[in-house]
Amino acid sequence: MSTLDETLVELFSSMSKDVSNKNRILVTDSVKFKKVAFDMVKVYGDHYDGLWRVEDVGEQKFLVRASDPKFLEKEGGDWTAISDFSGANVTLSYKNIPICRFSSDDFGFSSDDVMTFKSALLDRVSDDGDFVKEVFAGQPTEKIEALSSAFPEVKSFIK
Repeated sequence: MSTLDETLVELFSSMSKDVSNKNRILVTDSVKFKKVAFDMVKVYGDHYDGLWRVEDVGEQKFLVRASDPKFLEKEGGDWTAISDFSGANVTLSYKNIPICRFSSDDFGFSSDDVMTFKSALLDRVSDDGDFVKEVFAGQPTEKIEALSSAFPEVKSFIK
């Protein structure tokens, strides 16, 4: 990428109202956040669900990203739950192979609590064999056969 391209990307990012692509934002009335622990806050609209610190600079207050943003991925052993950018859908994968998509419309989670949904989903697949069997039971036969041949342990998940 050229220096001009990098400058333009930086300019557009700084002008964007989306906090997900920022690491530092000026606190104004339009910036909504809540305190979660000690001096850490969460900013509404941050798709990364990251932690932020309040920083005083002279008369102004800034929110500074305190956690490293990652693309909404949560792992639990061989299982991974990844949400889309809007936080409306979560894809559950086994060893990086997508198995099932969970929609916020069907499961009632919002983009604000998508990380909680992903954690609960990963807890379920690691602790509840019946749930895993239900997930696999909802898959097409061809997909189950392909997964079984690639990962023999999957046969134990099939009803």
